[in-house]
Amino acid sequence: MNYKIEHKKISSLSIHPILEKNGIKNEEAYKKLIPSIKEFGVLDPIRIVKENNRLYIIHGHSRYKAACDIGIISVPVIETSPIESDIFLDSIIRNTTIKRSYKEVAVAASYILDRIGNSQGKKRTESPIKNDIDNFDEVAKDRYDLARTVLHFNLSVSSLKRLLKIHEVDETSEGSKLKLFDLLESGKGILPVYQTAIETKESRDRKYNRRLELDQEKELILRQEQASRDAELMKSIKSDLEEKFEKEYEERYEQEFGCKPKPKSLLDLDWEEKIKKLQRIRYIISTDDEIIINEILNKY
Repeated sequence: MNYKIEHKKISSLSIHPILEKNGIKNEEAYKKLIPSIKEFGVLDPIRIVKENNRLYIIHGHSRYKAACDIGIISVPVIETSPIESDIFLDSIIRNTTIKRSYKEVAVAASYILDRIGNSQGKKRTESPIKNDIDNFDEVAKDRYDLARTVLHFNLSVSSLKRLLKIHEVDETSEGSKLKLFDLLESGKGILPVYQTAIETKESRDRKYNRRLELDQEKELILRQEQASRDAELMKSIKSDLEEKFEKEYEERYEQEFGCKPKPKSLLDLDWEEKIKKLQRIRYIISTDDEIIINEILNKY
């Protein structure tokens, strides 16, 4: 069919309400169009439909937005007459070559699956997404494969199913707070984001409390390791001081008596060890306790 290309004032056009409602847009495409439209104007006609004496854009809203921002007065258009319920589908299929965001992929796939379900006489009263991703029959697989084919999605059936569950959760008030699609666009994989989406508040609280426990355990281990290092340092300092004292003692003995001190006998070493233990005990007992001990020793 040959369509007639006309020029319409850009002020007379607006995005079709169905497309506005579903929020299909592509910011990257819009940014790439601006330099070309500035230089050459809008070359590819915008597809429009006339409803209630108003002109609605059903394909080319990125070109339309760029032209508005640049200040172009009129643009080439092709007026078509699609069935109202097919306007969104028409827009989706015509934009299959454009790289979409994950949100756009989810919205488009959800719409296609709804249409497939209705066309097979199976009006869906609930989402086809269940928590068990791989537990669905061959008919369901066929529907998802068909959606992937129509929309040229480079996703496995399981990944597409998870993405739709993410979209379903994101549409709820609680789910929107998780910013699931922001996580996807930042590079986080579909599977970990899906696991976040299906997580309950209780499980998130348990994970948070477990992280606190692990942090406390880690802090305790670090304190114990530091205490062990401190003890080793004190032991090393004590050993150095004892060695220094022994050396000074030998030097002073040699100066005083003209010879080195005699090697200590096993009995001397045994008594020295007992004296050291006694000195350590004296650090942890009171003066009164020491007086009592001396009295007992003198008496017996």
